[in-house]
Amino acid sequence: MNEATAAPLATFEGIGKKFGSTVALDGLSFSVPEGSVCGLLGPNGSGKTTAIRVLLGLTGATAGSTSLLGVTGRGAGFREAVSQTGSLIEGPALYERASARQNIRIHAAAKGMKSADNEINELLELVGLSSRADSRAKGFSLGMKQRLGLAMALLGGPKLVILDEPTNGLDPSGIVEIRELIKRLPERGTTVLVSSHLLSEVELMCDRAAIIKSGVLVAEGSMDEIVDQSGVGGGYRVSMQPGEIAGARAALAEVGLVTSPRGEASLHVSGPIEDGSQVNTVLVGAGIYVSELRQESIDLEKVFMTLTGGVDGERDDAK
Repeated sequence: MNEATAAPLATFEGIGKKFGSTVALDGLSFSVPEGSVCGLLGPNGSGKTTAIRVLLGLTGATAGSTSLLGVTGRGAGFREAVSQTGSLIEGPALYERASARQNIRIHAAAKGMKSADNEINELLELVGLSSRADSRAKGFSLGMKQRLGLAMALLGGPKLVILDEPTNGLDPSGIVEIRELIKRLPERGTTVLVSSHLLSEVELMCDRAAIIKSGVLVAEGSMDEIVDQSGVGGGYRVSMQPGEIAGARAALAEVGLVTSPRGEASLHVSGPIEDGSQVNTVLVGAGIYVSELRQESIDLEKVFMTLTGGVDGERDDAK
């Protein structure tokens, strides 16, 4: 489905949330298109978990409104919408003395679902827990518990699944497995909203993202769109004779381009550049011979740091 025309399965419209005098969310607005894997990205304490809890009705908003599967607010149909939404929030709620299989059955009963053995077996296979299906959750590692929580969230084939830091506790190979699983969920008809404070995970897992800082949306869209919104471009590296650096910087500054030295004979050039020929034309016009001109890659980490201020854990009381 084309995201440009896909109806959103979840929306936040001007959501505000306070805990006493602490502002956890401040006018938060973004949407999750059907068929997408949408990342909710921000430093620890930026309000990601609070936003998810508001969407699921686990806490009330101070201002604004949400919609879930087309149901606005907490009106008629909200309970049904929640029942059609899978979630893994702040770690799975497990019965330690029950097995993985029994935990899924208990979860199904709590949601009023019928759980067939073949579906449970398929889910356990999907998350890599088939060999531990009848082992007690008490003996599971944090990563195994996360896998079981994901299986529970996917029970019944939900239209939307909401995952809060789903790779917590996983080893590197487990992270790759779960990441690939999440990326494939839209093929099963499940849209995904996944929160994370790790840019690398969102970049590899999601086709779009909303970035928040201190409860405020600072960017939303595809990764390319977010880069554009940040104003952080890859820019160009241009090389010339060392004695021409000063003249090159002056010529480029006259057309609004920003330069910074890269050694004795090169500059990094950024700003409103349509393509490299623009830089070359300016320098040739100034009588400067360009020996090398190449585009530099965009540093997404720099984009994230620019948008969020580079502060992790800015407000520990505003999850």
